[in-house]
Amino acid sequence: MSKIMNKNKWHEIIILLVLLALIIPSHVIGIDRVVTIDEPWWVISGSNYYYALTHQDFETTIYDYHPAVTTTWIVTAGMLSYFPKYRALEQGYFDVRKPKFEDFMRANGKEAMDLVRISRLMQTALLLALAILGYFLLQKLIDRTTAFPAIALAMTAPFFLGHSRLLNHEGMLAMFVLVSLLGMQTYLNKDRKLIYLLVSGAAFGLAQLTKSSSIVVVGVFGLMLLVDLFKRNEQTFSAKFWDAVKAFAIWFGTAALVYFILWPGMWVAPGKMLTEVYGNAFSYAFQGARIEVTEQLQPSSFNLVTKLDGIALYLRSWASSTTPITWLGLIFAIMALFSKDRERLSAPIKSTLVYLALLGGLFIAMFGIAQGRNGPHYILSSYVCFDVMAGIGWAFVWMRLQNRLAGLNRAYSSILFFVILIGAQISFGLPYAPYYFTYKSPFANEAATLGYGEGLAQASDYLAQKPNATEIRAYVYNGMGTFSFFFPGKTLVFKRVYLIDEDFATITKDMKNSDYLVLYPILREKQPETEKILGPLRDVNPEKIIIINGLEYIYIYKIADIPESVYSELNK
Repeated sequence: MSKIMNKNKWHEIIILLVLLALIIPSHVIGIDRVVTIDEPWWVISGSNYYYALTHQDFETTIYDYHPAVTTTWIVTAGMLSYFPKYRALEQGYFDVRKPKFEDFMRANGKEAMDLVRISRLMQTALLLALAILGYFLLQKLIDRTTAFPAIALAMTAPFFLGHSRLLNHEGMLAMFVLVSLLGMQTYLNKDRKLIYLLVSGAAFGLAQLTKSSSIVVVGVFGLMLLVDLFKRNEQTFSAKFWDAVKAFAIWFGTAALVYFILWPGMWVAPGKMLTEVYGNAFSYAFQGARIEVTEQLQPSSFNLVTKLDGIALYLRSWASSTTPITWLGLIFAIMALFSKDRERLSAPIKSTLVYLALLGGLFIAMFGIAQGRNGPHYILSSYVCFDVMAGIGWAFVWMRLQNRLAGLNRAYSSILFFVILIGAQISFGLPYAPYYFTYKSPFANEAATLGYGEGLAQASDYLAQKPNATEIRAYVYNGMGTFSFFFPGKTLVFKRVYLIDEDFATITKDMKNSDYLVLYPILREKQPETEKILGPLRDVNPEKIIIINGLEYIYIYKIADIPESVYSELNK
């Protein structure tokens, strides 16, 4: 008996090591080769969070309606590791809209990019821990043969890989939501140990601290408890009902406790924090702006019919950024869902597939109908749900194949099969590294994400190689962080995200006072400023063109090569 237990233990260890060996490289290699347009905001917001904590200004530990507390905690940990003296320099709070933070860092012998790298690695460590936790929950709920491909496919899918490597909320949110779902499923379908319920509640609390959009989980979990009422026959309905109420209370109470403990703002001004988060979340959903902008929440102005197009948009973006491996796995998952093979397909497998599909669909529906939120990364939780479903589908197919292949060592043949499968999943994303989020399905015409900052590090590297690079003044479209974190010289930024557009008289003046102009024509159709500048520049050849995956992303012009006629045309 002990030999069998030791053998199983070693199998478990081997599977876990193989899982990590497949996941880790793609998550850490080249992790500092791109900064996206949103990340400088989170770096500065996280640094402000660190400053607020250390000065006991707890009411300031909020960022809009996200509330992004987990992200700012990650940056706080990065600051504690890289620049702990930051709290003592009495700099106050930096405006996230203005590129002064990095100047302050350099004046103190530090680089913002180093903080980004360290914070990202800490975030990656958290994601890996969540992946391991998800694996153990899933193998407890179903089996390890299924858990391995399910978690591995999700963690190596190009779109998830791309966004989870960035310093933002979406990767963490997706994994918190997944762990919360698997924890509740394990509690309801196994031995109802309290630990699973507590894990699920804590993960949901962390999901809420990450993004308020995870509130959709509550509806799904309510349904899970309701279904469980009618599934069990060993108790009276009244007893089952109160068991469900108690379970929900423990789950929600755990989430609320985590929410309160880990957010210092809740210690001093809970009403303000909750109003800021949920009031503005609903205001954005219905009106596309903060309550203070719209003055009051007016759900009556929301037109559901006109927003259904948003759902179709998200479905198209998901389809274009999903690999054939996931597509096939989802087909197999549907086959499994309707299979009558009860010997290999237990009720927990089928219910897990249903709830994953429901949760993934709800995220698409929610953001599809919400006002002003059409970025595909908003539904990263849907991607993870569907990838896990695909992994379960592949496990189902493999179990059937095993029965037809005699003489196989089931344990090691399974590892080999799934290693090949995950290797294929990874291979789809590798050509797009380090910009995994630009992955385009072989069946898609265009990637779901383009122009998110990719290529600006290469542009910076190009100019940094020039003589006296530290003296070069580069005028860069959306270059705050995306370019400036890499460039040793002076970065002048125009068209800063979310700022009122500069007039062309100012743009012309700043161009003349620069040495190089760096434009981002990949977005020319969406950015009228770029289109207007490129018009007068039609007869001027860029000194350098940055090409990524066959697309012209960036034009670099030497200001000395731009004739006066260009400026005259711009100012008309």
